[in-house]
Amino acid sequence: MAGLLGVLTGCSTSTLPVDDAGEPASLKSYAPADRVAMPEMAGERVDGGGRFSLKGLRGKVVVVNAWASWGGPCRAEAPGLSLVHKELGGERLRVVGINADVSVGEARAFEEDAEFVYPSLHDPQGRQLLRLSKGMVNTAGYPFTVIVDPEGRIAATRIRAIGEAELKRLVRPLLPA
Repeated sequence: MAGLLGVLTGCSTSTLPVDDAGEPASLKSYAPADRVAMPEMAGERVDGGGRFSLKGLRGKVVVVNAWASWGGPCRAEAPGLSLVHKELGGERLRVVGINADVSVGEARAFEEDAEFVYPSLHDPQGRQLLRLSKGMVNTAGYPFTVIVDPEGRIAATRIRAIGEAELKRLVRPLLPA
């Protein structure tokens, strides 16, 4: 069903939340006092590497990127996500994907083609993403990104593709020293 919604809505044409001026609010940053806890997300990895959980990533900045292999914007942002994971990863930052493809084979083929260097959970029904607070993102369109601070709280959300430079600008202030 989630896959069908993605096909019908396109990868980046979903209705976006609006800001105070009524304009699309594709990027939303939260002050530390306004941050809410990132819900636990766990499941089978797309690459067949077993189960993966966000739980063990507390203390790191976590970039959670929801993607689908059929979307051009999702395909375009993947190399930048891998570069950020390689450059800022290690003990300080982790990128994690949440994949919406119905076919794990198609998702796996895309991960191989795009040379992902980070794990992705396979979530074809969108159950993991529905754990996010209502209104945080529009789970009917892909891609979108949630940036989690080291305390496990949502620091920012980005609806639509995110570029490497913008992602670095958002995560660097959150990185542990």
